[in-house]
Amino acid sequence: MMDVKRIISKIERDYILSNLKKEERIDDRGLWEYREFQIKSDTISSAEGSADVNLGETRIITGLKYEIGEPFPDLPDEGVCTVMAELLPVASPLFERGPPDEQSIELARVVDRGIRHADCVQTTKLCIKENKAVYILFVDMYVINYSGNLIDAGGVSALTTLISSHIPEGIWNEEKGEAEWTGKYLTGKDIVNELPLVLTYGKIEDIIFLDPSLPEELVCDGKISISTTEDKITSIQKSGAATFSIDEIKMLGKKSIEIGQKLRKELDLWQYLSKIK
Repeated sequence: MMDVKRIISKIERDYILSNLKKEERIDDRGLWEYREFQIKSDTISSAEGSADVNLGETRIITGLKYEIGEPFPDLPDEGVCTVMAELLPVASPLFERGPPDEQSIELARVVDRGIRHADCVQTTKLCIKENKAVYILFVDMYVINYSGNLIDAGGVSALTTLISSHIPEGIWNEEKGEAEWTGKYLTGKDIVNELPLVLTYGKIEDIIFLDPSLPEELVCDGKISISTTEDKITSIQKSGAATFSIDEIKMLGKKSIEIGQKLRKELDLWQYLSKIK
């Protein structure tokens, strides 16, 4: 397969960098502007929650499934939520079939860490019977089209999926020694506690910018992703060779909280709460 990154780097790096130095970008955005988000929920009828999210032309479809299992011995009254990602070859010539590569592992781990460290999922609400049975949630992200910044698109897609969830409510039957259903559902209102957003910045030389598009991502020296709640940073992940000074990280942390607060209001993710009771 051709080295697309190397070819694009030779052709476009100087042009992209010259525009960034003028605080302009090839798609006419400012340095701190997102591309447009488009969100649909409950798009997969067979899932217990789902979302179809576009960030510009980057598209990720996410579905939620569950199993009933035993809790971890050290967390006897808490369920489990895990995030996984698959980069479908149809999404980009850069993706190949086979086991998960570094990019898919990074996508899943960064999104998972942002959700986990923000106490987003109320894991105690996923307990059916202490030491006996808990819900194990699987949030599976599928990249349908890759046009840069999978992490932020994946973060919104995973969060929307959790908010739109409708999981059959179970209770423990002592006589049978197993879980049985009540006919009701646990929804995002029961499960989701925080709305963490992950914001990713690219860096080329000394220029930092939000939401790198595919051409920018392919030529940038590195990236940093910062997950935030309404008022605090919950996780930071850096990739690539670029270095970030302490002052730059402090600046980006403050900016991430400010941009996150604005984005949280604009997206209004609670509107995707499941209507099932």
